[in-house]
Amino acid sequence: LTGAEVVVSVGRGISKDVEKGIKLAEELAAEFNGAVIGGSRAAIDSGWLSADHQVGQTGKTVHPKLYVALGISGAIQHKAGMQDSECIIAVNKAEGAPIFDVADYGICGDLFKVVPLMIDAIKAAKAAK
Repeated sequence: LTGAEVVVSVGRGISKDVEKGIKLAEELAAEFNGAVIGGSRAAIDSGWLSADHQVGQTGKTVHPKLYVALGISGAIQHKAGMQDSECIIAVNKAEGAPIFDVADYGICGDLFKVVPLMIDAIKAAKAAK
């Protein structure tokens, strides 16, 4: 996790369908060769991911080239572990989520609708090369 160039992390926002949320994160990560899955403390405490995936003050501090936060509100403890990433993309349906304060790109929307569009866009871009 700490040496990854791309980290795709999930948070409480996947709670309505945890299995699908993790699957979407894994599919998105697969489009970025060598990307790893991370999680907020809420995701770890809920048992959705093991503790070695935790990003934040009580987890790992990461500095990837790209950090994708899916359904992560952006509590200060989480931001402490990822805010120095080169590029941060946040997807959250809460317009005022603190994660948008540190994000380079913010998408206000339901991650279950947005992430499949992101995956399709990356696939299309790869196919166009």
